[in-house]
Amino acid sequence: MTDYWNLDAALAEETTVPLKFKYGILGVARVLEPGSTNNDIDSGTKVDAPLWLAAALSRRGMTSFGAPELYSERYRRKINAGAECMNLKGRAPYFYDVGNKCNEFMQDLTLSAFLSRTYATRYRELVSKGLSTVSGEDMLELQSKLSLEELSVFEAGRDAVARTETWARGARPRVLAAAVVPSRKRASAPDDSKGREARQRVEG
Repeated sequence: MTDYWNLDAALAEETTVPLKFKYGILGVARVLEPGSTNNDIDSGTKVDAPLWLAAALSRRGMTSFGAPELYSERYRRKINAGAECMNLKGRAPYFYDVGNKCNEFMQDLTLSAFLSRTYATRYRELVSKGLSTVSGEDMLELQSKLSLEELSVFEAGRDAVARTETWARGARPRVLAAAVVPSRKRASAPDDSKGREARQRVEG
């Protein structure tokens, strides 16, 4: 079930998918297709609708739908040709999320395998390589190709690398040393005062 408060999940479900009606429906044609001359939808009519609507109607057995064209065999061949051959950020920012949501209804094993293989390949060739990228220009070019899901993983990886480098440079030991020194000074103060009082009693 989609998290109601998850903005990315809500935006992903705004992606349009091809929808086919199993039964005729009255009075909704112009809502789904503003340019329609007929206000009713006949059985077998195909329209493009948001994923959230397609899913809701399909759960009621009123429609069936498929994945967007980007998941077709033609585009699968392009993506399989190489990780850098496809810019997902511009074409499908929620590529994996939308594909998996569509497949909850399609139950297409080939689509599941394709999504898994694509993620593994692009992670290895783009995300992992980007973790060692130094050039700002190369970084921007790489980020422009990643879907938002991939970009989230990439940024988490970059943050982890930065934290590790900071730790390796010795930032953590310096912080600990700074925290320990004042405590020693505070601990020595009472001992010195007691020593002075004892010396004063002896001299008196």
